[in-house]
Amino acid sequence: MIGNISQLQDIQNFNGGYVSFVGGEGGKITQKGTVTNGILNFENVNYAPKLKHSLLSVSQICDKGYSTHFTNKECLISKPGIIIPEEWILVRSKREGNAYIIDMNQNILEQVTCLFSKVFEHNVMLWHRQLGHTNAKNLNRLAKNEIMRGLPIKDFITFEKSVACAQGKHHPKPHKPKLVNSISTVL
Repeated sequence: MIGNISQLQDIQNFNGGYVSFVGGEGGKITQKGTVTNGILNFENVNYAPKLKHSLLSVSQICDKGYSTHFTNKECLISKPGIIIPEEWILVRSKREGNAYIIDMNQNILEQVTCLFSKVFEHNVMLWHRQLGHTNAKNLNRLAKNEIMRGLPIKDFITFEKSVACAQGKHHPKPHKPKLVNSISTVL
């Protein structure tokens, strides 16, 4: 998804609906096209005029046969066929649809895996969002079992719920009661 139309090629009008941004803001998806840097092409890139930062789909990169590696300074996209040695892998997560799911309920292996983090107590909402809007129970499990070094040990139950979580749990309003019964026969 992109907010700068000058980066889009092969532009088509597209009613892609409405997308919500951080802070409760949002915008309409009005067009789609292709983004390229001369080496990689990404098709079906949605254009939302109010989007301030482009979003990249890791699953779309992997579908093209490439692999990704994220560090604290950059994202690397590797050519197909790169093999990572097994001893370098700390965590595996299976892909379900277009998302990569880390199951925090799995048993901890004999060799405990530690993830490193530079986090402070005021960044709890950031961790909540970065870990896929994970709930307080899983954040507590990460902190108390020392699965993630640097995660502040505190009671995450008190953290403020995000707008996206609240909207996801929102129930539709019930139908208004009918004043006149329109049913005349069974079935």
